[in-house]
Amino acid sequence: MARNIFRSGKKARPKTAVKGKRFVCAKCRKRSPKPVKTPAPWYCPNCLKEKEEHRQRQVGE
Repeated sequence: MARNIFRSGKKARPKTAVKGKRFVCAKCRKRSPKPVKTPAPWYCPNCLKEKEEHRQRQVGE
């Protein structure tokens, strides 16, 4: 039996993103070349590196 994932308001939140948005970066909206198995949010390598550098700067202050 197929599992229905509704895109409109839902009572219980799913553990992963909606089917169409599963492969999209949370920051730049770039699509992933491979399926993403982790729960949302997912970041592309460029945004992840940028996010890590920003975090490092904040810890250094």
